[in-house]
Amino acid sequence: MDHEEQNKLLAQLLRNFLGPVDESALAALRAQLEWVEVAAGQTLMAQGDPGDSMYLSVSGRLRAYVRDEDGVEHMVREMARGQVIGEMALYTDEPRSATVVAIRDSVLVRLGKPQFHQLLQGSVQASIALTRQLIRRLQSAQTRSDLARPVSIGLIPVTAGVDAWRFSERLGEELQKLLPQGSVCLVDAARVDQDLGQPGLARSVAAPDSDTSRRIALLLDRLEARYDYVLLVADAEPTPWTERCTRRSDELLLLAQADETPRLHPSEERFLMNRGVSSACASSSSSSLRRVQRSVHGVGSASAT
Repeated sequence: MDHEEQNKLLAQLLRNFLGPVDESALAALRAQLEWVEVAAGQTLMAQGDPGDSMYLSVSGRLRAYVRDEDGVEHMVREMARGQVIGEMALYTDEPRSATVVAIRDSVLVRLGKPQFHQLLQGSVQASIALTRQLIRRLQSAQTRSDLARPVSIGLIPVTAGVDAWRFSERLGEELQKLLPQGSVCLVDAARVDQDLGQPGLARSVAAPDSDTSRRIALLLDRLEARYDYVLLVADAEPTPWTERCTRRSDELLLLAQADETPRLHPSEERFLMNRGVSSACASSSSSSLRRVQRSVHGVGSASAT
């Protein structure tokens, strides 16, 4: 990944989080941060684990679950870009109070407890700014929304004859009506190829940690930071681009013809049914799924799947 671009995104989030702070204090904090990548379905932290760090979400989406006395997991919160996770660990020696799972590919920065103590000793302004914001977040914990608004929405055709691009245009128009001052961006494989100047890149097979995957991820990160909604329009077949759409989306809309007999599409079988989940939250940790029955004239109706 282009480290310069990645650091620009991080600097913007830190300024939003900390408020007015000079560059030396910002640099002192950034020097203590460690980049962390978590794939969709993986666990960031588990309830009961030692609390040894906090995280700031740079991109992606995660869910927090609390296990009750009967061992049942309950979803209590969602965290999106710019939100802090596990901040109490910096001030107490108590174990983690919740399990946090990535519901899509996510990138975070980690501040360990030793690095936090070093920051307190080395930069007064950075430590004051960080502590002030953490206290404010803890004080407002009871009033914030449990569910962060989705930004990246994947549109996945799961029957023949669905015009996913046309559907995305209609959906974009409706979202614009709901958010008149907001902005909506439509992205398909051709848009990615054009923006990155390399035909065929979006549909190329590449490992998650490859340069190709990181270039695409960084482009989508920039678009998410710039727009209120990003609609990822997948291919009609289970291509690498379709897989990227499923792994990068806060919400997934499965587009189907209303008169088709419901059956699993190859994209569902390959990218959704077998997604690895490394916690007891397997039944609910994937991006939210909705099947949309496509009507001839309307945008469509949705039902949870």
